[in-house]
Amino acid sequence: MKARNVLLMLVLFISALSCKKSEESVDFPPQIDVVINILTASFDSLNNELKAAAPAIANVMPDTVAIRNQLSGIYQRSSFITQCSYITSQGILQLIDPPLYYEFQGTDISTQDHIVKAFETKQPVLSQSFLLIEGYSAAIVVHPIVSGNSVLGAVDAVFEPEIILGRTILPVLDSQVFEIWVMEKGGVVLFDQDEEEIGLNVITDPLYAGFPELIAAAELIDSEESGKTTYSFYQTGTNELVVKETYWKTIHICDNEWKIIWVIPVQL
Repeated sequence: MKARNVLLMLVLFISALSCKKSEESVDFPPQIDVVINILTASFDSLNNELKAAAPAIANVMPDTVAIRNQLSGIYQRSSFITQCSYITSQGILQLIDPPLYYEFQGTDISTQDHIVKAFETKQPVLSQSFLLIEGYSAAIVVHPIVSGNSVLGAVDAVFEPEIILGRTILPVLDSQVFEIWVMEKGGVVLFDQDEEEIGLNVITDPLYAGFPELIAAAELIDSEESGKTTYSFYQTGTNELVVKETYWKTIHICDNEWKIIWVIPVQL
């Protein structure tokens, strides 16, 4: 019995090693890493700002003027956020910068998933993209303000994924031969050169129901860190069906995942 167990373990080890080598042998297009490196630098900078602001706000609470000064500094130094906020420990959106969004101060956002998770885990959270009460679709990075074992509130930054991704990806598209699109964990398209697809869920939206290969590819991309596959769909900006050779890697932002997907038509 022991011999059989040892043999089974050896087979599993060799199989796992073979899979690892297979993944490592994929020749990923360099543009994927270019995009990931730029995004990583942008979000590292933002998270460092929020990480520093959380204890600074804790030190000046409940001085709203001093808290607002912290928010204003974050907003002015960031190159891509649309607003930032201070949320009380009860989940009330107490202070917002810039003034354009003052009218939403006092809103109860305590039931929003990212607020609940940040308060429960006491860790930074990146939300899924969703429609804000301010009236536009965005994602939010939330850093809880923690003192000892108590959550005193949170500081957050709001941004539009489509904007930062477009600004990052479009300069990389130095050729019309390949495309890059981005899907967040769960299947929602955050960026695509066909703008009408942004915000749709590749796995569940009726637009994709007639393309089982694409849905299967999206499910694979959603579940795996990186890899290579193919699927059939329309050539960007046309109604022409093509087979697309596809490579992807995952960027981790706080507790969330974005899939950076590079595709090239192999059948025109």
